[in-house]
Amino acid sequence: MEIERSSARKLTPEEIQHLETLKAVVETALVDGVLNEDEMAHIKSIIWADGNVTYEELRTFHETIQSLMGDELPAIDWRPNSRNIDVLYQNRTQFQC
Repeated sequence: MEIERSSARKLTPEEIQHLETLKAVVETALVDGVLNEDEMAHIKSIIWADGNVTYEELRTFHETIQSLMGDELPAIDWRPNSRNIDVLYQNRTQFQC
């Protein structure tokens, strides 16, 4: 079923390029079927680059995941990345007596 938004307008070339970039980043992130903290941060930074989240960005994100993974959801790797581990360690050592 195709749903059209009555308020939909034609996307600009810059918006189309932005969505293509978002799609490519999501595809790269899902090569292993797992989204880690760094990958999610990168995807969020692209989506929020202009300070807004648009319908087209959410649709691109969702459709890219669905085209690659079908009905399966990507696994989420919640382990802190190395940058966060360094920050946690620094904070821990600052508060030790």
